[in-house]
Amino acid sequence: MTNLAVLPIKLDLEGTNNFRDMGGYPCSDRTHLRQGILFRSDHLGKLTDKDQQKLTELGIKTIVDLRREQERSETPDRIDDPAIKQLWLPVSAEGADVHKLRLGLESGEITADLARQHLLEANREFVRDFSHIYRNFLQLLLDEDNYPLVFHCTAGKDRAGFAAALSLMVAGASLETVFHDYLATNHCTANYVNGLIDGLADMPEMKASPEAVRTLMQVEADFLQSALDTINEQYGNVERYLKKALGIDAEKREKLRSILCE
Repeated sequence: MTNLAVLPIKLDLEGTNNFRDMGGYPCSDRTHLRQGILFRSDHLGKLTDKDQQKLTELGIKTIVDLRREQERSETPDRIDDPAIKQLWLPVSAEGADVHKLRLGLESGEITADLARQHLLEANREFVRDFSHIYRNFLQLLLDEDNYPLVFHCTAGKDRAGFAAALSLMVAGASLETVFHDYLATNHCTANYVNGLIDGLADMPEMKASPEAVRTLMQVEADFLQSALDTINEQYGNVERYLKKALGIDAEKREKLRSILCE
């Protein structure tokens, strides 16, 4: 039996806070997600020369950016190797509008409770308004030539978190495993988030409360659950959602499992 406590495998890149290998997670039929083929991350705009070498060592072939256009313009990914495909699948959910949320934090307008409401709504939007984007994402996973593949948003927790959850569910992982990976963001980014909060004292112009920052920068089980609840409300269950909204029928699901699992 897999010890989930030792997962996920976080890679210590200098320019990221939440870059991790999704390999090792238990899937269906006593299989596990392969290591070294599927990675999730926060944005790649601060990758160092050493990080570029790490991408080469990992053999990364494809990077999928789930951010909206403004985020990409403000902090474009730094990918030096022209052989790496960079694909853009924008999930422009209002509840995950990084620019507006940041301004709201700075002004003190966004409280911890309001931040939570934004992120609950964002996850509902992922299902309600952006299933076509996640459909395209899963289609990329069907092409073995795209691996190893990294997908990311800005913090690597909400839009990328839902993409990771879908990948695991398609692979046959249990909901316990899906939520374990989802909530792992909190300990993977703890030092970074604590540093942000500690720095508030040195920025009197910032009106953000520590509670609001922590809520916005981390995840709660209820966030992902709101997406799953929306799936059940609109499609009845995950299986029907995968088939009807994401185009993953039994044949494609079996192919994805053969690619992702061992």
